[in-house]
Amino acid sequence: MVETNLPVMFLKDQTLLPYNELRLEFTSETDKLILNTSESYHDSYLLLVNLSDPLEVNPTLRELPKVAILGKIKSKIELPNGIVRVVLVGIDRVEVLNYVENENNNFEAFVIPTKEYDYDSSEALALKRILLRNLELYIELSSYMSNNVMGRIEGINNLSRITDIIVDELPIDYSNKLKYVTMINPMNRVRAIIETLNKEIETIRLENTLEDELKVRLEQSQKDYVLKEKLKLIKEELGEFDLKDDDVVKLKENLDKMVIPNNIRKRLEDEIKRYEMTPSSSPELTVVRNYIDWLMNLPWYKNTKDNYNLEKIEESLNESHYGLFKVKERILEYIAVSKNTKNKVSPIICFVGPPGVGKTSLAKSIAKSLNKKFVKISVGGMNDDSEIVGHRRTYIGSNPGKIIQAMKKAGTNNPVFLIDEIDKLTKDYRSDPASCLLDVLDREQNSMFVDNYIEEEYDLSKVMFILTANNSNDIPEALRDRLEIINLPSYTLIEKLNIAKTHLIPKLLKEYDLKNVTITDEAINKIITNYTKESGARELNRLLSSVLRKIIVDKLKNKKDKYVIEVDDVEKYLGIEKYVTSKNNKITSTGVINALAYTPYGGEILRVSSTCYKGDKDIIVTGLLGESMKESVSVALSYIKTNYKLFNIDYKMFDNDFHIHFESGSIPKDGPSAGVTIITSILSTLTDKVIDSKISMTGEVTLRGDILPIGGLKEKLIAASQNNINIVFIPKDNIKDLEDIDVELQEKIKIIPVSNYMEIYKKIF
Repeated sequence: MVETNLPVMFLKDQTLLPYNELRLEFTSETDKLILNTSESYHDSYLLLVNLSDPLEVNPTLRELPKVAILGKIKSKIELPNGIVRVVLVGIDRVEVLNYVENENNNFEAFVIPTKEYDYDSSEALALKRILLRNLELYIELSSYMSNNVMGRIEGINNLSRITDIIVDELPIDYSNKLKYVTMINPMNRVRAIIETLNKEIETIRLENTLEDELKVRLEQSQKDYVLKEKLKLIKEELGEFDLKDDDVVKLKENLDKMVIPNNIRKRLEDEIKRYEMTPSSSPELTVVRNYIDWLMNLPWYKNTKDNYNLEKIEESLNESHYGLFKVKERILEYIAVSKNTKNKVSPIICFVGPPGVGKTSLAKSIAKSLNKKFVKISVGGMNDDSEIVGHRRTYIGSNPGKIIQAMKKAGTNNPVFLIDEIDKLTKDYRSDPASCLLDVLDREQNSMFVDNYIEEEYDLSKVMFILTANNSNDIPEALRDRLEIINLPSYTLIEKLNIAKTHLIPKLLKEYDLKNVTITDEAINKIITNYTKESGARELNRLLSSVLRKIIVDKLKNKKDKYVIEVDDVEKYLGIEKYVTSKNNKITSTGVINALAYTPYGGEILRVSSTCYKGDKDIIVTGLLGESMKESVSVALSYIKTNYKLFNIDYKMFDNDFHIHFESGSIPKDGPSAGVTIITSILSTLTDKVIDSKISMTGEVTLRGDILPIGGLKEKLIAASQNNINIVFIPKDNIKDLEDIDVELQEKIKIIPVSNYMEIYKKIF
């Protein structure tokens, strides 16, 4: 055969190999034209081209193969209904030089014969024998191939022809047959067929083994069924029939439908069998049944599809929470890392901040934006580790711990799990719940969490844990080491106003189904200033709710439609002011100064007073102080004594007794940040200098007078602002924290950074 052009006929889901025939039916005019062209101009020859994608409609020239089958029309019958039946014969493989598109939008191809391969006759004979042995074994084991193929290849020595006949008979799919069309070397085809036959033989043997096993199981199950039915009849005759038998059947049916780990399936099978054998009168029956329910209802594999669209997540967080820009930024960073690593690196987040700043609601918003289920447990005051890891199944009434209970409630294995009040965990000599939480919150271990009740490993690695606390210092050290701390600061007046306008009031109006109700900014500010004293917005929400409830009552009584709450109306709805911002609370005595304190509930003004009198050089400290504050008093006195000349103090004054008192004596106080305040108070007493009530300060002091940085700066400045303090001395090292403080707050208060106490002394003494 020399180079020639042939019409192209596409075979989309069938193959025709050389030495084989293929029967086809054609209905399209395009295909009929190709057949006619083949008969009229090409002596009934045509090129049979297989497409790799059977669904391809308009293949391009680049997609067409370089090896195809030379075919010939053996017979053609045109039926009255327009169908053309054709028998095609495969002649040989040919190499395609190029394809062209003719005037009828059909393809033609220029082809040449494929090159002939020389191969070792001994190797070919060995491969042929192996091929025939495997083929005989396959035919013996399989019902997919008829023994006729052995008759077709009997007496044929042409290795290429043998392979094409066998491939035509093999029960393999289109894509696998397609590789034999383009495989020119017969030796390669023999090796490929031997490999395919070996795989098929192993598969058939496995199928036979499984069928035998299933047959044995079926026979055993039929036997068990007959015996159980007989036992049921006997129980009915004896009047001992109960509903447990039906329950066992349902449990087994449900178990068969469940997708659970193999070890859990085995455990359930054993427990169901135990349940079946336990007498109905036994107290243990309930214990076993409850345990089965827990194992079957836990979400072992069930999960929700996470939404990791960062834009939508950010939009959701902004809609639900005002401000908190840096907090939201860090949350988005953690979510982005979790998405990028497919939850392999997922930090344990802990929100730290005063009550009411939105820690819990922020966790709920995260769950909603990620399309995850949300569950919550509170561990405040918990002192029994069994509440975390469950009770052992040794007595009636035992249950799993709160972790497993919450997972069952979630119904998925990847919820957002909020653990609230982590800083209020307690312990005694018997147990330490914080230690139990170490396994829960450790990414290296929580994939194998074991509850004492369940007694099987449960994977918590897909859970997004979020913790909340009021004070990070109260979190156990080992637990804190596993957490990513995100601080939620107290709200300023402006922030509270915006929160009320954009979140609280619209939510309450919708909840109470109220319209045409307006609360002015001045009225809201008055409620915030004179009726609340909090870092968050929880009390503000309650007060706004109280106002709206009173409006509803008035509306129903007086049939009034429109309400505008002005600043003068607030007292009518909420009564007299609870907190009056004193403008006349002037300090007139020496030794008295306003200190700034940070508590788990926000910033506070703490008044410190001191006095001295004749005595025996005793130092009296009152106000329910912790060790740290007592030490600050000692440091303050030592610093003043060391520098008495600079302060123009007669050293004989230190022969007196000193009494330093911190007001609100029933409230525990601790921390070193009152150091500068204590020094100022004592110096005020010794120098007989009255300190302006509009001045306050915060900072830890060393024996050399150096002022060290403190925490809770924003909360302290908010407290100062609310109490008409307009000058605050802060440690110089805390200047960096001013970036997180709103501009309006900084404009309201004159903030003076200092690095040594002498800078304060020069300004106020």
